[in-house]
Amino acid sequence: MNLGMVSNYVKAKWSKGLTDKKVDVSTKDIRLLSCFGNADDIPVCPGLRPSDRKMGKFYCGECGCGDKATTWLNGTEEEYTKLDHPYLSCPRRMPGFSDYEPANKISEDFAEKRKMVIEMTLGGSILENKQLIRPEMSDAEKEAERKKELAKKASTGCPSCDVKSKVRDEVVKWLQVNEGREPDFKDEEYTKRFKEIWGKDPRVIEANQNIAAQHKGEEKQGCSSCAAKKKLRDEITKEFAGKYNGRELNEKVTEEFNKRLRESQR
Repeated sequence: MNLGMVSNYVKAKWSKGLTDKKVDVSTKDIRLLSCFGNADDIPVCPGLRPSDRKMGKFYCGECGCGDKATTWLNGTEEEYTKLDHPYLSCPRRMPGFSDYEPANKISEDFAEKRKMVIEMTLGGSILENKQLIRPEMSDAEKEAERKKELAKKASTGCPSCDVKSKVRDEVVKWLQVNEGREPDFKDEEYTKRFKEIWGKDPRVIEANQNIAAQHKGEEKQGCSSCAAKKKLRDEITKEFAGKYNGRELNEKVTEEFNKRLRESQR
């Protein structure tokens, strides 16, 4: 399973949510037609495969999800099949799926001709209903996916960034123990004192030099993972700012930051 397949699988899982939300029944019918045909003028999808694990079950042999209960395409009304996910990708971008693309009407390819027949069978009124023919994630699901992607970028840090992050935590702790300063980067005095210590640390100086060397000649310096880490931490800080403050805020932000990084690596 390549990275694109993993991303599509994660999006499908996000759209399912904690309450096993299902796609609109009409959209599922369109998906069933795209996968299984109609036993008349629309043959089954060439990518359809019979399960080796359970007789009568089928799965997609092209998306990379494999043959298992959670990826079977057909089932009873009580079962949650792969086609029930509100957001779902299709390798052939067929009608009913979230990445659907209209058929290329001048193509002689069998797959495109098959897609055209399906589109004609569905009719114009169905094809014009974007939510039925190409369902999207809700705003809440998109936001959850965005946070997941941001955490994923932040989790792929470079050694230099990891060093700077480690020193940052050490300085924060040192200021608490030795000067009684609670972490508050909105306070100018605290920030100034933090930078005095952190910026002079030889490990930070060396890390900055390494990052600058990697991006020599570029308008902006610093790695993308470093920027993602900062953005992720800033977002979490904003989320928790009204609930906590001072030392407790820093601890909660760090805890949530590390939690999201761990989840993004699963």
